[in-house]
Amino acid sequence: MLIDGKKIGVETKKMVSFLPERSYLNPQQKVKEVFDFFADFYEDFDREKAEKLLKDLDLDINMKLSKMSKGMKEKVQLVLVMSRKVKLYILDEPLGGVDPASRDYILDTILANFNENATLLISTHLISDIEKILDEVIFIDNGEVVLQGNADELRNKENVSIDEIFRRKFYVR
Repeated sequence: MLIDGKKIGVETKKMVSFLPERSYLNPQQKVKEVFDFFADFYEDFDREKAEKLLKDLDLDINMKLSKMSKGMKEKVQLVLVMSRKVKLYILDEPLGGVDPASRDYILDTILANFNENATLLISTHLISDIEKILDEVIFIDNGEVVLQGNADELRNKENVSIDEIFRRKFYVR
């Protein structure tokens, strides 16, 4: 696999910001300590932006991760990812652990904060929540690409939403 023509390695870590489905953060650390780690590890980490996003999400920089709910931890991870200036953002189920009322806000946060010259790749089963932002769509089933194309073209061809195409492809068998 190549990223911007380079094999995955030290050089590509500078190009990719990844939000995993499960947290990899040390629960005994405070958010401030996690920010310190990211600032040391990633030269493109924008701490000022991270602190602003954290405040916007009404999260306390001095709180220990172990004292946070699952949704709060996921928001901290999102802040970390979106506070980097990279070419590729990979978000694995960024809305999965977030309550429905927060999903639009989280999505707006993602859209407002990624590098506009970058690619944003989102893996999700919550198609209806992100449909309005889709440019391209790839459906994968058991590791195989079963549908790929421009979102608008697929909508026009099928005369239904991407969410409905997804449901027909995966739930009507």
